[in-house]
Amino acid sequence: MKTSIARIISAAAGVVALGSGLYAAHARGQANPAAQGSRHVANLDAAGRLTRPADLDRWVFLGASLGMNYNDAAFSVEHPGAFQVVLMEPIAYQYFKEHGHYADGSMFLLSFYETQRGASIDRAGFVPGSLNAFEIHVVDHTRYAEGHAFFLFDKDAHDSTAQAPGNPCVKCHVPNGAYDGTFAQFYPPIRNLIPKPAK
Repeated sequence: MKTSIARIISAAAGVVALGSGLYAAHARGQANPAAQGSRHVANLDAAGRLTRPADLDRWVFLGASLGMNYNDAAFSVEHPGAFQVVLMEPIAYQYFKEHGHYADGSMFLLSFYETQRGASIDRAGFVPGSLNAFEIHVVDHTRYAEGHAFFLFDKDAHDSTAQAPGNPCVKCHVPNGAYDGTFAQFYPPIRNLIPKPAK
């Protein structure tokens, strides 16, 4: 099933956020859940472009969905839409497990795969096919005024520029994410670790 990058990005505007960058342990303020003294290890150039991380195959699996959408469109069994796979940079994942919050520079990877059937011995259901595109969500309250930046990548792209402030991803993630602008409610490895609201 061929799906254009534009169609994927449109269908996924404001979709599950993406993996996390390297940084050291650091103090965190009480009023803001963001880190206050982190290292910015995401490879950004002077213009703010993010270089594609070289170790994406080592990131931690958080969850996957098939044909997930945020509007009222009916799910089609014959054409279920893209496979979406979410990963988190491993050191950021470990930091969250140990400290209960994201360090600034944390990145989530959301990849969009074609949906395949009959790819091998399978006779029913669907499996992920070829990679179409991906995006990286950077959680960083010291670098970005909104605390979040989203970088959209073509499958072969080397780098990407952050979406403009007020983009659909930020507008969806911040009010709807279970924790700090991320859809942690969808990710079994971390959803039980989401800090409970103060009473």
